Amino acid sequence: MTMPNDFASTPVSATIEQLRYWVPTIKDVARVIESDDTGNGWTLNIVPKVASACPVAITLRESGRFDIVIAGEGYADRGFGSLDQIVALLERIADGRVVQRRWVSRATGAATGVETMVPLGDGLVWRNGPEPDGASERRDRHFLPYRRI
Repeated sequence: MTMPNDFASTPVSATIEQLRYWVPTIKDVARVIESDDTGNGWTLNIVPKVASACPVAITLRESGRFDIVIAGEGYADRGFGSLDQIVALLERIADGRVVQRRWVSRATGAATGVETMVPLGDGLVWRNGPEPDGASERRDRHFLPYRRI
C-alpha cells in the first residue's frame, strides 16, 4: 500500500512507517488490516488470534490526532505530545498490558462508565474514560498478550 498523498513527508507519515515496520512482528499472532480513507485518515485494525487478547483499531489523521477503539471501547480525537507514543501504545496492547475498568453503581449495579488504561513506561499511562465518583465500584478486565510463550 502506498502512502496517501495527504500524509507525504509529515510526522504522521513517519509514524505510519514505524507502525508498518512493527506490524510484521505480530502478523503470526494477529490479523492486521491497513487501510487509508482519503480525508478520514489511515487505519490499522489489529485482531489477535488469542480470544482473550485485546483487539485494537487506530485511525491516524494528518493533524496528528487519532481515533482508537480498544476492546470495543471507542475514543475519538485523541492526541499525544509525540506521535512516537502511538507505537508504544500498540506494543503494550499487544503485550496484554491493558486494563479495562468498568465502573458500576454500588446502589443499583448499573454500569456508570468504562475506563481504559495502558501503561506506556516511565510512569506514563494512557487512560481514557470517566473518573470514579465515589458511589461506584470498579470491575477490572485484564487481557492476555498476543504472543503466548
